[in-house]
Amino acid sequence: MLLLHLSDIHFRREEISTPLDPNRHIRNELLLDAEKMCTLLDKTPSAILISGDIAFAAHSDEYAYALTWLEQLAKACGTGIENVFIIPGNHDVARDKSSAKIVQALHKEIKTTPPSLLDGVMRGLLLDEDSSKHLYSSLNEYNSFAVQFFCDVNAPHRTMTTRDLELNDGSILRLLGFNSALVSSKFDEPGSLYVDPACFQVVREKGVEHIVLCHHPFSWLGHGEELQNHLNDISRIQLFGHNHTSRIELQDDFIRISASAAQPNKEEYGWEPGYNLIEINVNSDGDYRELDIIAHIRIWQSSPGQFIAKMRKNDDHYRKKIHLDNWSRPESKLTDSNIASIFEKESLQSISAAKVSKPVSSWRDPMDKLRIVSVRFYKLTLSQKLTIARKLGLLEDEDRDQSNFERFRRVFILAQQRDLIGELDNEISTIIANVTNSNIGRMSRGRL
Repeated sequence: MLLLHLSDIHFRREEISTPLDPNRHIRNELLLDAEKMCTLLDKTPSAILISGDIAFAAHSDEYAYALTWLEQLAKACGTGIENVFIIPGNHDVARDKSSAKIVQALHKEIKTTPPSLLDGVMRGLLLDEDSSKHLYSSLNEYNSFAVQFFCDVNAPHRTMTTRDLELNDGSILRLLGFNSALVSSKFDEPGSLYVDPACFQVVREKGVEHIVLCHHPFSWLGHGEELQNHLNDISRIQLFGHNHTSRIELQDDFIRISASAAQPNKEEYGWEPGYNLIEINVNSDGDYRELDIIAHIRIWQSSPGQFIAKMRKNDDHYRKKIHLDNWSRPESKLTDSNIASIFEKESLQSISAAKVSKPVSSWRDPMDKLRIVSVRFYKLTLSQKLTIARKLGLLEDEDRDQSNFERFRRVFILAQQRDLIGELDNEISTIIANVTNSNIGRMSRGRL
């Protein structure tokens, strides 16, 4: 398995798609280097992981550009845009909304609560409809982008994102995305941020290994030491961003990578654009199993300008082998039948635990096709999405007061429940074809 890891891309509205874009060259070189490395490793990424700060100011134009560039990256690496997995960072927070008095009051309540009471206070706020709505309001633009990958976050059931990938021996690599931007605002400082209580309830499972993404390092979290101790027990791979400098730690039972920023500000001290490629394999011999992790840390060299390997003495990669518990592939079968329950429950419950109809050896996440359809759906205009949803009877009165990203997420829930995903896909194709034909017609008339 190969994973591509990016962080802190920081697409700025005032720079993207302009001749004055200072990062165009770096981004292009990253595309070329990622393509070269995937060819060299003879692998295509099973997932493109982004540990926060996709945008710079949480503007819709920044996310629209991000989608276009990520499609280019996925294509260069031979994978699909549906394999993107993201979490929010502080730059994905809309500062105007996070600065509102009621939001700041909620932030203050969390930040000033004694550690012994914090868990209960946060649970109460996240379970309360009004307070949770205000706490997540500053992530609305981010969620409108993330929902197409089913990586949006909201309380109380989707406070973190999750996705399962199959390792080479049939066991599961579970991606867990934490939201460390929950109480982020212009007043952020080390030790002032928090993840939600659900992050401390992730448990070890047989045949499941965890890889955790969290934008802010432990030093930025008020309960950072507690979270670090928990993750060291349950997560084999830990990925962070925010600090914009590359650092890798190889410990007995885990590997921790703090990523360079894909697009750091050139005025920053130690300016070092970068990205990572992570190879993962399970080696086994009888009852012995080990997780073999090879991290390729790619950093920018200014003269000559190119991405190069961050060296570990004489090696151009970092390698760690971690002993795993004995486990054998179960005889259970896999089916798509519980996709609807994933949507409805929207929790950490994974499809990997489901009773299924296909052998586990041929397992493929049944959500993959939904993500492909979803990305196409979210490229449509608001009126086009509403037209399709109404035509298929997928808009209900009870969803009228929801934000757009919640309403359209509900569209997919209903489409899955009613076995209408195929019809939904066909309607999307029809609208795209009509728009394309209309554009061709206008161009022809213009030439005449």
